[in-house]
Amino acid sequence: MQDVYLLHDSISRQYLVRGNNGYLLIDTGLKNNYTNLLKRLEKIGVDESTLEFVIITHADGDHFGCLAQLMDKYPAMVAASSELEAASIKRGESSRPLKANGVKKFLYALISPLFACKPAEIHRILQPGEVFPYLGGLEILDTKGHTPEHISLWSKSTKTLFSGDSIVINGQSLSPSAGSNTWDLELANSAFHLQMDLKPDRIYGGHGIWKR
Repeated sequence: MQDVYLLHDSISRQYLVRGNNGYLLIDTGLKNNYTNLLKRLEKIGVDESTLEFVIITHADGDHFGCLAQLMDKYPAMVAASSELEAASIKRGESSRPLKANGVKKFLYALISPLFACKPAEIHRILQPGEVFPYLGGLEILDTKGHTPEHISLWSKSTKTLFSGDSIVINGQSLSPSAGSNTWDLELANSAFHLQMDLKPDRIYGGHGIWKR
C-alpha cells in the first residue's frame, strides 16, 4: 500500500507509515535488528528530523528489542499503550510471563537470549480513541489479550489495520492470539472480533500481512 513500508527482521514485522510532514514507525523488531532497521530507514530517506513517532504495540522483545539503540540516533517521540507496558519496556522485559510447561518451557529458555532487550524510555502513554495524523487518521484501539495492554492502530478511511500480535495471520486464515504467549484468552478473542467487525481491507500484523 502507498505510504506504508514493510520493514522486518528474522521473526517479526515493523511498519513505517508516511504522513504529510514525516514518518511513524510501528514497532522496532529484535535487538539484533538495529543495523538492518537503520539501513532500511536511511534507504527510504528517513532522518532524525522526519521520524516523528515510534509506537510500540506491546512489550515483547521482538517488538521493542532495538528501541533503545534506535533512540540513541533518532530523537522521535516514543509511545506505548499503557503505564504497565511502558514500565516493562523501561525494564527491558515482557509485560507478562509465558505460560510454558515441559518441552515448550525448555525451548523458550533456549531462545530467550534472542528476545533480550535493553531498557528504553517511553515518552507518552497512549489512550484508546487517540488519533494520529497518518493514513487519514490512525486511531489507537484497545486490543488487550495477547499482553495486558496490547494496542492496534486503525485507519477507517483506508480500512487499514496494524494489529501487532492480536491477530494471527496464516496465509488467508485469521485467528485470535492463543497459546502459551497469550496473557488472557477471553480478552484475546474479544480483541479479535472487535477488529474483524471493522471489516478491514488489509491487516498488517506482527508476523504476517492479510489482504481482502
